Amino acid sequence: MNLVSWISTPVALIFRSQEISYVFSRYGIAGTLKSLGVEIGKRGVAKVRKSKGEAKSLDFVLGKNLATTFVELGPSFIKLGQLLAQRPEWVGDSVATELRILFDRVPPISYRKVEKILKTEWGNKKFNEVIQKIEKKSLASASLSQTHIAILKDGREVVLKVQKPGVEKIVTLDLLLIESAVTIFDSLYPKLNLKLAFNDFKQATLRELDYQEEAKNIDRFQKNNRSFFSNSSVVFPTYEKDLLTKKIIALEPIRGKKASEIKVNSRTAKRAAFLSSSAVLEQIFEYGFFHADPHSGNLFFLEDSGKIAFIDLGLVGQLEGEDRKRFIRVMLAIIRRDRKDLSKALYQLGVPGKSSDFIRFENDIDKILDEVKEMGVRNIKIKKTIDQLFKAAHQNQIFIPNRYVLMIRSCLMVEGVAKQLDTKSSLLDVAVPILTKSLLRSYSPFNLFRSGKR
Repeated sequence: MNLVSWISTPVALIFRSQEISYVFSRYGIAGTLKSLGVEIGKRGVAKVRKSKGEAKSLDFVLGKNLATTFVELGPSFIKLGQLLAQRPEWVGDSVATELRILFDRVPPISYRKVEKILKTEWGNKKFNEVIQKIEKKSLASASLSQTHIAILKDGREVVLKVQKPGVEKIVTLDLLLIESAVTIFDSLYPKLNLKLAFNDFKQATLRELDYQEEAKNIDRFQKNNRSFFSNSSVVFPTYEKDLLTKKIIALEPIRGKKASEIKVNSRTAKRAAFLSSSAVLEQIFEYGFFHADPHSGNLFFLEDSGKIAFIDLGLVGQLEGEDRKRFIRVMLAIIRRDRKDLSKALYQLGVPGKSSDFIRFENDIDKILDEVKEMGVRNIKIKKTIDQLFKAAHQNQIFIPNRYVLMIRSCLMVEGVAKQLDTKSSLLDVAVPILTKSLLRSYSPFNLFRSGKR
């Protein structure tokens, strides 16, 4: 590290920590208290008039103000908020619900800034040689990136995904500051397993900053899709290797119909529902490598070929063979309503703490399965059941790693897409044969040969 970098990093950390403190106090703490009728000023604590409207709970107000705080603080905190939105057992249902707004579209940056990044990454000469035209209006904008339609000199259309300026630097600083805070809180509250959760979050965020990693994801998805046992009705976009950098990826445009554009319960809708559900489940349980953000905007149905296409492959989840076996046991135990096997499988799925009480945990699982029994397997609300299981684990100091949360979130998201297409769609109906096949294959002697080929 040179002298300038050695000096500038600590200075940048100081300024950024002050900014974070100000925004949290201004929006997170002060905003929450003011909404509840309390204000902290120079003269101390005083009562103020509450905001007009219905009385809101502390959790609701806190969640809303946290969402505002994370948006103000930028990409890494938006990502952190998205993680918390997926963990209601940590922050409560009301806070998690309010934080889900962070998955929505964020304001775009100007085209001028996008063009500057393209020219910086490629150089002016290459930019002029390869680009014929770029649509100045963005196609989509996310916390880390922005996409634009472009026409290359040879007439082909591509989707340019460009990392927003300054993102890498600010995310790196934020991760250092968050890690410092996590280290302190982890020593004070070891039962929360904050370090394990942060390490998963950190690695996933850093991977999303490098579009060369996204290109590797595309290569791997396509390789899996070409293998003998995969679903040949699944498509992934190609990318331009010559235009790939850490901050730019030029992707093949996918032309198909979104879920919202297909007539509900039509033959096309039912096929799209089945293909999307089975594709995500096969990615998880066949390969342990799956699309971790399969919402309706990232799935397209290609009517001409009858295939389903996945886009935006920067966020992926990965499971080892043992991970898959453990979670298959959890899912099958839920379906069979096997109390002992579910308790044991979920206990092994997580990381027990020193104070974990298996007997108490088993009793909590019994109560959840009593509800499942009453409603019947076909009427199981997967999201509600999973949330209850995770809450029981959290209350008994059993940490569930984020890789499982990503997997479950993928299942829930694709279930939502399938229900939007086919109201009678059942993720469990699609899952059972895939889970069974995967479980049988994992114990097959032929699996040794298949493992070697991957």
